[in-house]
Amino acid sequence: MATQIDILIKRLNKLMTVLNTSGLQQTNPPLYQLLKELIGAILQNATGVIEITGGGGGGPINNNPFVTWNNALAALPNSRLIVAGDNITLDLTTFGEILISALLDQEFLTASDETATLPNSRELLAGTGITFDDTVPNERTINADAVDTQWSVLTNGDVDNPELVFAGGDVIMTHIP
Repeated sequence: MATQIDILIKRLNKLMTVLNTSGLQQTNPPLYQLLKELIGAILQNATGVIEITGGGGGGPINNNPFVTWNNALAALPNSRLIVAGDNITLDLTTFGEILISALLDQEFLTASDETATLPNSRELLAGTGITFDDTVPNERTINADAVDTQWSVLTNGDVDNPELVFAGGDVIMTHIP
């Protein structure tokens, strides 16, 4: 039978899911952060105390899933070690909390303007005679219109006695659309 704490935790987790999918993080980041912190504080107080005893009722705690920042598999076989990947940092300075930070100063090529959240991103734009086909999910096809073009040999410009211009042993060609 579910306790009042279990019901509260389920409701708060559901509320957190709604918050994360609401789009509020993009439209009003300060309000999103405030609501997230409030829900997190209530959840932490509701689940913050776990009593481990040597025997008696309640069942073995080591069968529960845990996330740890150091290897605890010997004592907690269902635990998972949280590891910071590239450009990710873990801050363990606040007791009972792991702050995960992601550095977003890398360069990203994006389909739309994402500079608000990715300051070094560049939007991929189609130039003259170029179109994008985004009909296949997670795939972008770049199409170039067939344009009548002409290649010409580059010379020194002398009309009477032209000489070819070379670079690295190859003649230089110019492309005229």
